[in-house]
Amino acid sequence: MNYAAETTTELKRLRDEIKRGAARIVSLSGLTSIAAKAFILSELRTETQKTFVIITDSNKDSETWECDLDFWTHSLESGVLSLKSENRDSRLKTQDSRLLLPSFESDVYANVSPHTETLEKRALALWDLTRVKPDFLILSAKSLITKTLAPNEIKNLGAHLKRDEDFAPEFLIEKLVASGYVREEPLKNIGEFSVRGGIVDVWSPDAEMPVRIEFFGDTVDSIREFDAETQLSTRQLKEISIVPMREFSATAKDFRDWAFFAGERFSDEKFARALKDRRQFAEMGEDFSGWEFLFPMVNPRQSSVFDFLDDCVFVFDEPSIIEPTLSTFYENLDVGFAETSDAGEIGLEPNELFLSGEDLRGKLDAKQRVELRALGRTAAETDEQFSLNTESPNENYESRITNYEKKPLFLFSTAERAVEFEIQSRSTRKYHGNIKEFAEKFKFQSSKFKVENQSDHRPLTTDHSLIVFQSHGLAERLSEIMRDYDISVPDDSLLIGDLSGGFEIPALDLIVYTETDIFGETTQQEFQKTKSQKQKTKSNLGAFISDFRDLKAGDFVVHVDHGIGRFEGLQTLETGGVSREFMLLYYAENAKLFVPVERLDLVSRFSSGESAQPTLDRLGGLGWQKTKAKAKRAMRDMADELLRLYAERKLVEGFAFSGDTPWQIEFEDTFPYQLTVDQATAIDDMKEDMQTAVPMDRLIVGDVGYGKTEVAMRGAFKAVMDNKQVAVLTPTTVLAYQHFESFKQRFAAFPVKIELLSRFRSPKEQKEVVKATEENKVDILIGTHRILSSDVKMPKLGLVVVDEEQRFGVAHKERLKQLKRRVDVMTLSATPIPRTLNMSLLGMRDMSVIETPPRDRLAINTQVVQFSEGVIKSAIELELARNGQIFFIHNRVESIESIAAHIKKIVPHARIIFAHGQMNEKEMEQAMLDFIDYKFDILVATTIIENGID
Repeated sequence: MNYAAETTTELKRLRDEIKRGAARIVSLSGLTSIAAKAFILSELRTETQKTFVIITDSNKDSETWECDLDFWTHSLESGVLSLKSENRDSRLKTQDSRLLLPSFESDVYANVSPHTETLEKRALALWDLTRVKPDFLILSAKSLITKTLAPNEIKNLGAHLKRDEDFAPEFLIEKLVASGYVREEPLKNIGEFSVRGGIVDVWSPDAEMPVRIEFFGDTVDSIREFDAETQLSTRQLKEISIVPMREFSATAKDFRDWAFFAGERFSDEKFARALKDRRQFAEMGEDFSGWEFLFPMVNPRQSSVFDFLDDCVFVFDEPSIIEPTLSTFYENLDVGFAETSDAGEIGLEPNELFLSGEDLRGKLDAKQRVELRALGRTAAETDEQFSLNTESPNENYESRITNYEKKPLFLFSTAERAVEFEIQSRSTRKYHGNIKEFAEKFKFQSSKFKVENQSDHRPLTTDHSLIVFQSHGLAERLSEIMRDYDISVPDDSLLIGDLSGGFEIPALDLIVYTETDIFGETTQQEFQKTKSQKQKTKSNLGAFISDFRDLKAGDFVVHVDHGIGRFEGLQTLETGGVSREFMLLYYAENAKLFVPVERLDLVSRFSSGESAQPTLDRLGGLGWQKTKAKAKRAMRDMADELLRLYAERKLVEGFAFSGDTPWQIEFEDTFPYQLTVDQATAIDDMKEDMQTAVPMDRLIVGDVGYGKTEVAMRGAFKAVMDNKQVAVLTPTTVLAYQHFESFKQRFAAFPVKIELLSRFRSPKEQKEVVKATEENKVDILIGTHRILSSDVKMPKLGLVVVDEEQRFGVAHKERLKQLKRRVDVMTLSATPIPRTLNMSLLGMRDMSVIETPPRDRLAINTQVVQFSEGVIKSAIELELARNGQIFFIHNRVESIESIAAHIKKIVPHARIIFAHGQMNEKEMEQAMLDFIDYKFDILVATTIIENGID
């Protein structure tokens, strides 16, 4: 039976049904992954030429859809892949257009503003909808019901300027401010503008580069693109569109109007406190936290995304998931509004911000829609019937409210008539790095298709299997490996792009693999800590504090002039008729010292690498002076030693690594992201150091997530290519494990042996790793200070990578100093200690700074709000709704358990664990590992987490 022909026929039937539009509801079952659904929809789009509006359960799913549609649309249009179709020529001419309209992820009743990048993306999508007809619009269910301004109002938020036409610069500046642009001199980022006389610089969110607009009076004299770094013009433009940064206008006058309307609407005394601060800001024409969800009082939002769309097909990805999501959201809105009002906080009614369930149902009834149901309508009908049968007719109101999310809105009732189609897909097999097994399977499929097609005597190939890689380098690497197994992979079977996962459509003889399917992902379960290890009695990590509020009676402190004392609290004393607050410190023989709080700079908390309690100094005694003199001598000696060490390094001849090998180039090409300018510079500096005979000692400084590890990985690969071993040192076991996972995944396509040496391995496994390392069977060894032990011998050590050197103890640093005399050393740090930074600035150590964030890195959104159970609850529930995790930082050990219990009370369904520096070290590590492995949703911790979690 010709399954491929049958499935192609099914696709044609589906296409014809959508084209005709006779059936209001079309149901497509059998597709189990977003990648497979995106493949089918991309084909349907090219055949029907209609706009497909894809509604998902969450923003995360929307982003996956956008990524997969982008991949398949480009693949289909470039001719790499196509099904049998008469419309081949039109496909090549189709111009793809995909818009993403995310929903606000902040609670509308939490007095917190949405993320600026979410505002930007929404404004850009809505603006584009007023100007173009997209191929695909992707949005979440919450975004579908969010009210907006009318399309003509959205269009008027932006501006379109043409050379030699009038457009008053004052009017342009007013528009920019009202639509969310920020004035900066000079501008550096998207969403900023600057003004210098008759010149206006502005960077629109849809533009790669900012533009410089010169006015002659009110006439646009010239429009030029320019480089924000150099400020040099790059090209002339005839016209330019400036997109709004948010989907509503807000001027100083609008805020003053809001203050007036708010005073009238929330005149009840219970709202006085909540309204006071907001009105003070608004009356001055300034915004305040959460104003975006209160502004419809000034400019009501009467439209929705439905008003932007015409002649389109609505596609619902798994209606059985979307409907309960919306039901729960509507219930949370009602509960949130009631709680806000009862608490004396201000907020608008849900129907002022969102479409009601009845409105949504009415709008959907007027639209053609496709329902993507993996299990089909029969399974959905069973679920629907079960849901109805479980409802009790006698349940009270409170019970109905509690279980509201279980009651359907009947947006997608299976009782409605629908035309049903079925195209089956399934997930691909995972090979977890077993290339031999993958090659055999690939060869078998090739032989099978070759026999079926009776092809000529070409090399063994297949046109039915596609392999998707994120980079050209990894694709070339797999081709090399497959040639070792006498298999030739056709170039058009290797696709470059980003696909969420592999899948098979058996009836089409189509198999799509991704690099993850082949090379695999490692999981924490591979390395569980052994139970036979002895528990350490106490951790020394509790010495770190953020400020003196963490001091409690009995803690030891150090006074600059008097030495070690014991803190016994704060006391208020009268001196000269004035009451002042003092710290009370006890010294030997119960001597007291009162230190004015304004001289806290003289006192620091005592910390030591030893667990024993310190001896109190005597007030006025010579002991502390001798200790200080001894410390000064030790510092001078250390400085002399460091100077000798770095002088010796310049004289000692080290190993000069060779230039980049072909594999090095392939390895670098497998990096799926674009390097930032600073990253590229750091890599060039590192290679230049390694290729000289002088031992390298380079400090790589960069914020978290800026790409320091990629620099280290490229250096490690370079060392391995010259048959040298690499040691990667981390301050904690957890961070060592995370680096081990990252290195394994990055090096998966290359024959590089990577091992982990830490407490995550049993004593027997550690001995095996140590032995293999000594026999030069390990290329890269990752671990904690365990690597610095005397029994660990690396005969061909060529490079040492140290992550956060300042976290290591004195003894470990001494061992590192000895290593630095002979081998290349690279130190990674987000927060180098002053001594290290000073040595780099003085030229004693080389330094590369990565200060450019990766492209599209979401900026951190920091908001300072009053402590409120409502804010905490909404923030946690929003993050859990997107399958995220939460760090809750509480920097007081004595009350951390009660805070964790309080959070459990606020969010009872969340899984909570806590960690702090006074816990047993292994217990703390296990807590962090369990959190990393998604066994818990919330980690309540002190700032100890900064000492070793990626």
